[in-house]
Amino acid sequence: MERASNAPLARALDAVRGALAPQDALHFVMLLILLRHEAERDAEGRAGRSRAGHAWGAVLSRDLWMRDGGEAVSDVRDGLGEWESRHSRLRDLSPDLRDVRGGELEPLVRCVAEAREPASLFEDCLEHVQREAKGGDYYTPADIAGLLSGLMEPRPGEHVYDPVCGSGGLLLKAHEYVRAHGGQVGELAVYGQDSSRTAVETAAVNLTVHGVDGSLQGPASSLTDDRFESQTFDVIVANPPFNQAGWSQGARGFHRGWRYGIPPEGNANFAWAQHVVSKMSPTESGRGVLLLPTAAASTSRPAELRIRAGLVEDDVLSCVVELPAGLLPHVRNPVALWLFTRSKRSRPGWGSADRTGQVLLIDARDTAAKVGRGRRTLPDEARNRITDTFAAWRGAPGQVSYEDVPGWCRSVAATETAAQNYDILPSRHVGVPVAESEHADEGEQVGDLTRELYSLFEASHRLEAELHDLLRQW
Repeated sequence: MERASNAPLARALDAVRGALAPQDALHFVMLLILLRHEAERDAEGRAGRSRAGHAWGAVLSRDLWMRDGGEAVSDVRDGLGEWESRHSRLRDLSPDLRDVRGGELEPLVRCVAEAREPASLFEDCLEHVQREAKGGDYYTPADIAGLLSGLMEPRPGEHVYDPVCGSGGLLLKAHEYVRAHGGQVGELAVYGQDSSRTAVETAAVNLTVHGVDGSLQGPASSLTDDRFESQTFDVIVANPPFNQAGWSQGARGFHRGWRYGIPPEGNANFAWAQHVVSKMSPTESGRGVLLLPTAAASTSRPAELRIRAGLVEDDVLSCVVELPAGLLPHVRNPVALWLFTRSKRSRPGWGSADRTGQVLLIDARDTAAKVGRGRRTLPDEARNRITDTFAAWRGAPGQVSYEDVPGWCRSVAATETAAQNYDILPSRHVGVPVAESEHADEGEQVGDLTRELYSLFEASHRLEAELHDLLRQW
């Protein structure tokens, strides 16, 4: 069922269906949201009428609807002149609406003008884009983004970096976490880079309408053209494209971050893992979290196995959380969170917990909830249980003492994983889960079987790739 905040946008888009392409309509709404934000921001800080304020007033005027869509877009862009000057390296975000009559845009303008929270309307636009798209890798659902921030616990004064920032959602969640824990806007410095120009542009607008200043770079791949090469960060959050082929562009041997081995050219998963670790602050505050397909935790391909072993033996891998399938748009396979840290000792004032030489494994495959046909989410209780388990393992104050829970979590010594070919897939270590009810919903059983089948497909593709590698070596 569509959430209530999305209904006005859906109605506005339906009203212009046939006159505008859905993508153009959404882009125009995003541009209007940015203009409204700039006009309201200027109104708060200036005594006179600003350029953005004049433009927003013109857009709301009935005179606008006597002109064509191209002129309407020109009015909007004129009002965004100051914002564009601050982002001069970004291209024009405006859709081409020259053949659209001005009156056909009125439902979209009314939708933005009547929105109580323009920033929330912008989030609705991003959700709509992702839901209608045939593919894409720049959107992380709010529940997963919230889980990443809850595990990283960013603090005021820290620097947070997303090397594949997409629309900027993970950076915004980090800000939201700080505010929810008593911090203020501006007390967290955020940095992002992406290889997609559209993603960088969208992230710039997204941060702006949420009142967040950030440093964004791109379009350029963080793996081959790191625009923050001389910097490290307190927190790194990343949801990269999975199993990315052709990522190296011939430069993989020259990256200073390949400490544990050169990743295979046909799969960037362990390039991202090493990049996250290389960008963590060398102090005890350095930590990061990365989403990867579950196969990365147990693959036996030589290059990837070597890197995974290095991460374990160097004691920078602190936790792996195996998540349910179907949580990410356009990714049916199950995924896992990999958490990295420079220190496994308790923070000052937390006590004397020391997890050196250990890795926490959490099997959260059975925690998803259905939110409509074909859609699943991670409910609050599941996210809280994951973050509480990790916090207890680290010895955080206010938590019960950590204990292994069969079927849920287990703290495993690095020596044990070494004896098992550094297999760190949680479901193979945590023990037998609680037996499921014999009266489980038939539809849920079919869904579980379907997800298991997709997992087997993934394993089949992985084995095929490994066989190809072996044959090439011969």
